[in-house]
Amino acid sequence: MNPAVNPLENLAVVRLLEFLSDRSPWNRSLWGIGVVLALDELYEACAMMAHGHLSEASVKRIMSSLNKRVGQHPGFTAVEKRLLNQHLQQVPRPDGVAHYTIRQISGIVSADYLDRWARVVATGNFNVELFARSVAGHLLDAGFSGQYLRDFINARLPHMAPFSLAQLCGELQQEMRASPLRDIEVMLAFGAVPRMRSGVPATWLRGSAVTDWLRLQGFDTTGVRAAAALVLRVRARDLIGAAHVARTESDRYAARTLLATGHPLNRIPKLWIAGSTSPVPLDHDRRGVEVKELYREDRIFSPETNQSVDAALELLAHLDGSSPTAAVAGGWGAIEGLLAPSNDRSSAADNLAGLVTCSFPRAELTRLAHLVEQDFPGVYPDLDAATSNRERSRIIGGFIFAGHMPALQGLSDQAAVMRMHKLFLNPKVGLDIIRDVISDSFHRLYRQRNLILHGGKLDSVALTPGLRTVAKLAGAGMDRVTHGHYVQNLKPLDLVAKAHVALALVDAGNPLACVELLETN
Repeated sequence: MNPAVNPLENLAVVRLLEFLSDRSPWNRSLWGIGVVLALDELYEACAMMAHGHLSEASVKRIMSSLNKRVGQHPGFTAVEKRLLNQHLQQVPRPDGVAHYTIRQISGIVSADYLDRWARVVATGNFNVELFARSVAGHLLDAGFSGQYLRDFINARLPHMAPFSLAQLCGELQQEMRASPLRDIEVMLAFGAVPRMRSGVPATWLRGSAVTDWLRLQGFDTTGVRAAAALVLRVRARDLIGAAHVARTESDRYAARTLLATGHPLNRIPKLWIAGSTSPVPLDHDRRGVEVKELYREDRIFSPETNQSVDAALELLAHLDGSSPTAAVAGGWGAIEGLLAPSNDRSSAADNLAGLVTCSFPRAELTRLAHLVEQDFPGVYPDLDAATSNRERSRIIGGFIFAGHMPALQGLSDQAAVMRMHKLFLNPKVGLDIIRDVISDSFHRLYRQRNLILHGGKLDSVALTPGLRTVAKLAGAGMDRVTHGHYVQNLKPLDLVAKAHVALALVDAGNPLACVELLETN
């Protein structure tokens, strides 16, 4: 990367790239949606409440979170903030002035959102984390794929001398205008003709028509043996995003075929996207749900099981790779089944958020500890002698708090050190902020579940973005539940109580207590 006049700009773009990567660990991933989509979500929620599919309390929660975000957002003008706050004093009624005002403000802000951030960063006075989360969320919510955006940014960095974050924001805004959502053709091919009562539709491709389409699009047809093919028209901003949409469509057809005929759909494991140079795998995109405790404690094939925990883990698996509707239903079912009392289902969102929040410091410090051991072998004997991640995290936490942390090579790791130092200075406030953001994501999952199961709404504006933000968090939280059950012998709600107490009692007088918020005493 070219050196920047303001080193914060380097950290900001590295953090932005980290949020756009699907390989980032849960503690460094993007936890929430962008503020423009949050406005659209509120607009939709008001209408759904009128039909009885969402409660007024649920909509008020969205309003409270949105008011706070907009109030702290440097991209909104003072007039816009005041206007929105004025119309969100009460729950907007569908088709009323306040309801339409939400949509108007969303349209105004989205039209030049990245240009607004360009003006903010040009001042040199901005919050790195807020910038990266806001811009990444906005771009992904708009329909771009993370890989496309990473490629776009990395292709431009070498040509900026010196690097300018404001210029990058401007180029990203231009790209949004130049690459609107558009219809893209994707061919889904079958090794055997699917069973259909009325036979293969005339619009499908058969025999030589399959290879003719492939040749027309510039693909190599060597080895392609397809009995039939369906050309899907999907809406996306880029070709990678088109593959994501096509995979979801393909899974929907596979599920319906199995239910209708009792036979699996014989899909060729590739997709051919018009405009691309080579086919891409059909395998569904994983969302990154991981419960590593099963591997750490060697319990994958263990005969010692707990029916409730194991049932929840089976449901949670849908959150990782199933279609959006199945992912929402299964994911929330796993969370609610273990973490909600019978009289308050939505509380499972706050309960799981508490567990994930308590896990955050250890996750960051463990990664940093391993990096120090790797980059500075033999330099820190106490760290080398540590026998557990708990010990390593305490040592690294002490380094950070005392200002003695060795300089790590990666900018993303340097940014993590800065975040942890800030957290140690005021752990109560820092952890409360983290918990609020994560809790919002889990409550969004609960709302999506209600919209799907009670309202039959399969195209909510926040469905796909909500899954993107919540999947890794849910895995991290259920990992803690599994550890609590098998290692600490704690029931899920007992572990939740432990988390709530730990978060309530943490204080700046003992910041390293953040390392062991869920440990046994």
